Amino acid sequence: MSESQKKGLAVGVTVIVGIILAYSLYANLGGERIPANTRQLKCSETNELFPLEMKPGLGHYPHVNPETGRRTLYPVEWCYNGECLAKGGTPVILNTQLGKEEPTYCPVCGHIVRFHNPGPARD
Repeated sequence: MSESQKKGLAVGVTVIVGIILAYSLYANLGGERIPANTRQLKCSETNELFPLEMKPGLGHYPHVNPETGRRTLYPVEWCYNGECLAKGGTPVILNTQLGKEEPTYCPVCGHIVRFHNPGPARD
């Protein structure tokens, strides 16, 4: 391997390491994030969102709302259709979580929301 090839390889490796480091910093320090073991739950009565740390022994849904003491906290699916995308998504409790058989429609944009609802399209 020639000297210029070695220098080119060294520059390439340095660039790749720099990109990985920059991404790691962005992913860990960029913006408000919730821990991986925390889920956003929504109150079926007040429509407030609550972060809840997932840990053994929580039991089944619905979970207890810390403000009301009632079991009204359900997991959400996020709607990213139409106007919901512009505001960063709309959290929706699926009708199946509430014991209803009919499909769930977003209360903001009216699109159908389902389990593992697709996220926003990325460029």
